Amino acid sequence: MTARRVRWSVEVLLGLPQVAPIAHLFRMISQDNGFEEAVGIVADVDASASRIAAATGFVEIYRGDVAGAALELLGMSDSPKVQELLLSHPTVPRGRIRLLSLEREPAGVMRDGAQAWDTGALFDVNLRALESIDKLHAAMGRNGFLSPAPITSFDFDPVSVREVLDRDGDGLCFALMERVKPPLTGFEHVSGPASWVFNATQIVSDFSAARRFYAEQLGWKVVQEASWTHADGSNCMGLPVGLAPGILVTVGVYQAQGRMEGSVEIIQFDCDGLDFSTDTPPQRGWGALRFPVSNLSDFKTRAENGGCKIIGPVEINWAPHGECTAVAAITPWGVRLEAFERQATT
Repeated sequence: MTARRVRWSVEVLLGLPQVAPIAHLFRMISQDNGFEEAVGIVADVDASASRIAAATGFVEIYRGDVAGAALELLGMSDSPKVQELLLSHPTVPRGRIRLLSLEREPAGVMRDGAQAWDTGALFDVNLRALESIDKLHAAMGRNGFLSPAPITSFDFDPVSVREVLDRDGDGLCFALMERVKPPLTGFEHVSGPASWVFNATQIVSDFSAARRFYAEQLGWKVVQEASWTHADGSNCMGLPVGLAPGILVTVGVYQAQGRMEGSVEIIQFDCDGLDFSTDTPPQRGWGALRFPVSNLSDFKTRAENGGCKIIGPVEINWAPHGECTAVAAITPWGVRLEAFERQATT
């Protein structure tokens, strides 16, 4: 791979701690600091949770019926009873996975038949391999996940990583990443084979427009921006090895505080592909990202002015966190961002 342009935030370059040791899994993370949850629609929450937990070491911390207001945010108001199950890293109370399944025949899959370079909807969520990416990838494989390419090494001087994609039959795609150099710091208190979900990726057809939305309209800070080609053809995305050297890949990562936690990533491939931006729940796959915010009205206004379709606001019990007011903002490329503001207690 040949890197052409790379920009990093200071926190990522220095490997500064992204979290502090926390004992209580129900504690709410700080507001305006990235997404708290990735929401996945699956055929069977128990089966999916069992497979993900077996591979990653995540634990179930909540289950129940999905509130009507939550279904409204997902565009599923007319759906029958929906069950949800919340998976959490066992020692870090953020970057969780909320799985939902309907009590009826499952719908099809978002991005069904899509290749990595095809645009629209959420593509994947990211986990750090803390012990061994080889072992974590093997564990995902034993639990029904398949990869479009082998584990691949990337060099973004001064940072080197190894990465692989794992996707299941529900369309849930995980990008597993292992830091090679410099050594990963700030994770000494984090146990298990995998970190919490720290980033989520979307494939876009217009990088400049998506960047403008996140960095200018929402006002989020740049974590990383880079562009490159895969000079030797090797890549983790499944690009044909013979064509990959001629395809420019442009990447940007953004988060309100400029940190690689709860961040969003946009990628544009310089090649033609299919578009899946109209795919939406109750189709299975990654349906939404959930962000705690301190000013819901401001988020709504900024997102709407940035071209998003808005659902809400609605009053919702964000179990197990409590009563919130929330909106959903759906970007022009089909990514659903749900923002939650905690209601004042008296």
